[in-house]
Amino acid sequence: MKDIPGSDWFIVNSKPKQEFDAEKNLRPLGIDVYLPVYNKKVKKDRVRVDRIAPLFSGYLFARFDIQEFYQKVRYTRGVKSLLGCNEYLWTLADDKVQDIKSRENGGVVVLRRREDHFHQGDRILIDEGDFEGWEGIFQEELPDRERAMILLTNVRFSSKLILPKKYLVVQR
Repeated sequence: MKDIPGSDWFIVNSKPKQEFDAEKNLRPLGIDVYLPVYNKKVKKDRVRVDRIAPLFSGYLFARFDIQEFYQKVRYTRGVKSLLGCNEYLWTLADDKVQDIKSRENGGVVVLRRREDHFHQGDRILIDEGDFEGWEGIFQEELPDRERAMILLTNVRFSSKLILPKKYLVVQR
């Protein structure tokens, strides 16, 4: 099956640590397969080295005619299951897959580096946790260097909030 822009991708769950095997075994069936990978830092002989690893451990994406290929895909070596229940399989929209592909360089997804140093007055967006989507102004980093104090800007009163820095991104 050739790349059909706009069609959804099925989510394939591989057997543990067999994402690359599942991809290799699905390709000869003529199925459009996508296994996003990234450079993962691992320790080898006390030295940190880059290793290519699946972006979503245990998962890859495939596009195929469900009537023709379901059984073949389901029982391909390295495949554990297709996500979903009974006759309803879960899919991922093609634009989401294209978004991941657009972040590739040489076939490897380049991860965005999360800032861990903020300056007083930086506009902040909280992108995780209970306050996800809230905005504020960075005030100060707390002594443990893991948390920060921000002044919330999308509330009707002045309020300071302390939360983990890993939840924060700078708004540009």
